[in-house]
Amino acid sequence: MTALGIRYLTGCSVATNLAMPQKPEFPPHFGRVFMAMAATYFETRGNNEERQALEWLEAAGAPSIDASDGNARSFVETYVPVNDKHGGIVGRSRQSRSFPTMRPDRPFVYLVWAAEVPDDFREGLARLCGKVTRIGHSSSLVQMWVLDEGIEIHADFRPSNDPFEQQMRIPEPGTLAYLERAFNGAAIEEFGQLSEALEVAKGKQRSIVKKQIAERFPEGIPEAVRPVLTRWQGYARTAKKETIEPVWRGPFDPQLIVLTKKDEQRVMGLETTLQLTSALRDAAMKAVGDNLPEWLSGHQADGNPTFKPHAAFFPLPFTGAKFADGHVMGLAMAIPRDLGINGENRETALRRVIGPLLFRETGEEKVISLWRGGAWRWEVEREKREYPPVTLRATTWIGPAYEWASVTPVVLHHYPKPNRGNDVERILIQAFESAGLPSPAVMRVQQVSVFEGAGHARAMPEFTEGGEKMCRYQVHIVVKFPVPVEGPVLVGRGRFRGYGLLRPLEVKRG
Repeated sequence: MTALGIRYLTGCSVATNLAMPQKPEFPPHFGRVFMAMAATYFETRGNNEERQALEWLEAAGAPSIDASDGNARSFVETYVPVNDKHGGIVGRSRQSRSFPTMRPDRPFVYLVWAAEVPDDFREGLARLCGKVTRIGHSSSLVQMWVLDEGIEIHADFRPSNDPFEQQMRIPEPGTLAYLERAFNGAAIEEFGQLSEALEVAKGKQRSIVKKQIAERFPEGIPEAVRPVLTRWQGYARTAKKETIEPVWRGPFDPQLIVLTKKDEQRVMGLETTLQLTSALRDAAMKAVGDNLPEWLSGHQADGNPTFKPHAAFFPLPFTGAKFADGHVMGLAMAIPRDLGINGENRETALRRVIGPLLFRETGEEKVISLWRGGAWRWEVEREKREYPPVTLRATTWIGPAYEWASVTPVVLHHYPKPNRGNDVERILIQAFESAGLPSPAVMRVQQVSVFEGAGHARAMPEFTEGGEKMCRYQVHIVVKFPVPVEGPVLVGRGRFRGYGLLRPLEVKRG
């Protein structure tokens, strides 16, 4: 076990909740703590042991958190003068500032990982923690340390893919390098050295230094860029589990890539599923360029369809609520659990393949433009709000749950025989098995989805991919599995393009 302790010396935490700026962030997100540690490392010119400790932390995953409840202070908005780039006050303009504050019931927070930090840089981690003086606002003074082994800690919040109370920012491999670029310390230091040299230089030497500054810094004084962490993790309060039931893990990783449509984009109904998912798939493959992996394209090197699970693209429609109309609020990508790669770390493979779709080379988020045949254009971006709408939460679509029902109709692999009773159910059971899912214990076939807004099976255009002779028979279903299933659950023909998308009827809570 590795655990970091944080004590708020004033008894208050002052940090802004990025999703709701008028509210405080508490408990502190691991991403905020990591950025505070990284800033201390840069500002104090930390050694290699401290760097290795930070690199270990960014790869350690989301910690459990021991933190009490507390009372948020009333929101107060204040105004401060705005400085120009040269340090002067700009006229009478003022910028609003708020300082959301939480007074926790106890001023201690602990971040806990099951893994043990390697002995080689445990001392570096302790040294770095000892130098951290604040987390959040400058008034949010802290003492930070590495806990001794053997101390028992109760985790109040645990990372969870079940329905969560909140999402928290966390770092990931490569975050320290990104923060280092944002900090821009080397350029700032070089500019400072040249500026000092210019002050004492005379004659020809002064002209030389001026030229060096103009060539190296044509845009003027280099500045640090305010960093933004983009990875979020769901957290749920710890609950006592009396029994642990086995869960069937589907073929897809439950960590979905969720994309939300930009404001003021045209409304697209559920009937445009194939257009939207095909456009997203095209954009993902175009971003990669050559050497498309089999798990993304769905095709082997010789061009034949793969027999392995591959990436699925599906809509996130507004369904299952009062007045739901089925309009598509966003899109999701589901990545296979097994990428079938050799000699490459999974995280590295995902960064290499999915990274170009989501991020620019500078690390900034991309807005992804989708279009199909010039008839329409849609813009989406990665969903990163702390409290997104229910439709745009991964947990809405992954369960685990016993009972699931279709949101988009399931397309059969072949037509049922009219003279054979229950042939539709037989074909559907085979479809679940071929999709890497258990056979349902109970199944009901119907023409209308149980989710309001999803509508009739015939309201969805026929799934025409694969040729004219392929089956186009599509139905809605409600199923109950013998064990809880963790999704996303996609079944039948067209499941990699958003048809046969099921949603839990009731999530199995731990």
